[in-house]
Amino acid sequence: NDPAVTPESIESFVDQTLLMLELTAIQHFLVGSDLAGGLSFEQKKRLSIAVELAANPSIIFLDEPTSGLDARAASIVMKGMRRIADSGRAVVATIHQPSVAIFNDFDSLLLLKKGGHTTFFGELGEESCKLIEYLERFPSTNKIKPGENPATWMLTVTGAGSGVGEKPFDYAASFSASQLHKDALDNIEDFDGEATEDNLITFPTTHATSAKTQRSSVFKRMWKVYWRSPGYNRVRTIVAAIIALLFGSVYASNRTPQNESDMNSRVTSIYITVLFLGVNGFNTILPVYEVERNMFYRHKAALMYGFRPFNRAWTLAEIPFILFSTMVFVICFYFLVGLSTLAYKFFLYYLFVALNGAMWTFLGQAFMALFKDTQTAQGSGAVLIGLSSIFTGLLIRPQYVTGFWLWAYYLMPGHYVLEGLLASQFHQDNTVIEPWEGSPYFFRNRDDCIVEGTIPPDFEGVLPEKCWGTAEEWIEVSFGGMFTWEHVPFNVLYCVAVLIIAKVVSYWALRNLDYLSK
Repeated sequence: NDPAVTPESIESFVDQTLLMLELTAIQHFLVGSDLAGGLSFEQKKRLSIAVELAANPSIIFLDEPTSGLDARAASIVMKGMRRIADSGRAVVATIHQPSVAIFNDFDSLLLLKKGGHTTFFGELGEESCKLIEYLERFPSTNKIKPGENPATWMLTVTGAGSGVGEKPFDYAASFSASQLHKDALDNIEDFDGEATEDNLITFPTTHATSAKTQRSSVFKRMWKVYWRSPGYNRVRTIVAAIIALLFGSVYASNRTPQNESDMNSRVTSIYITVLFLGVNGFNTILPVYEVERNMFYRHKAALMYGFRPFNRAWTLAEIPFILFSTMVFVICFYFLVGLSTLAYKFFLYYLFVALNGAMWTFLGQAFMALFKDTQTAQGSGAVLIGLSSIFTGLLIRPQYVTGFWLWAYYLMPGHYVLEGLLASQFHQDNTVIEPWEGSPYFFRNRDDCIVEGTIPPDFEGVLPEKCWGTAEEWIEVSFGGMFTWEHVPFNVLYCVAVLIIAKVVSYWALRNLDYLSK
């Protein structure tokens, strides 16, 4: 809400930060990864520093900023740190065995020995002269040799590097009795005395930006992440098309079912395809979500944005890609199999396939938010997928699920997807289906014909065609009258409820869990 903060001032500040850390030349590059390429290790270090500077902090802490870098890369990072310090910000960095050039760039030094005891704290001086002067005044200190690295020398003489000094002299105790230690305590008292209510720094909100700005910015970022992840979105769309063509092509020459075998084949294909799409959606989202979730942990710790915008962004960014990939599947599969050409049946089929894809994708997000890594989430999700596939109502028909396992049939989401697909697709489908002798469908039609007087009560053998039933009747008999058109609205509501539960679980996990802090 500061009127001085305008889009122009923000852009100017960003440009200054890029220039300060020599990032202007690569400002439009993708960060990339070790596998896909992108910025170098040293460039990523400077970028990480720049990201923290974007919040315009008065002090910045760096943990071993030059570790893993060669001399040239370390020099570039140190130049950036020097510019940051010259701009009026305090820079605090931990560093181990730096080169002479890097060590002499620092203004002050806090040297600790094993156990966290202070050996030296004060200004380094030109070419570390104050540090050298302080240590050399003790008789036990070996004089520094010409050209010797002051950092290596001080660790050797004080024993800070190994924890066991070469001399029995206690530098930590000597520092506690020194004027440097007294000056440090006096400075702390002066700073404490200057603290008043007027200069107390307070923030009205947890985050620097409003909830609306967070939602907009995080969604824009997530949308870019999705567009820049062709490996994820392209693969699931291609898999959807391949599954559709593979199973649909089986029926290219027999698009109208004629007997119970044809009906069983179609129902099984519908079951297998939605199962494949669900498993593929669940497994492919896990590694993608894990990377962004771990990044979110860092952003949350830096108070850049909260868990609500992150959860919302994942939901909104995922929906268009789910709708597209499932539409590709339905167009390729639906007409090849020879399903109904009625518009409402087509769109109901598409609705349930899309809900199935969304359910398993969002459940994948929920499991990845709950568990530490992809392997654990995948193993735990396999239990849910297994139960859902067993109790859809196909492998074990609903009328035969009794006793203890009834809870699984009514709880698992796969049952509601399959019921919605079959009940809506074969509703009022009068395609004549020839019964198998001895099947429940056969006895149902034979009994109806006996009641109607079409055949005698003691009739045996193959039923005449006038006693055959329809596809709708076959679904009713095959699933014990439990897959009905009247259940379709509830099936939709149940699938939507699973989506909501999955997002609530993600919401809770993102709010309360942080595996990077462990």
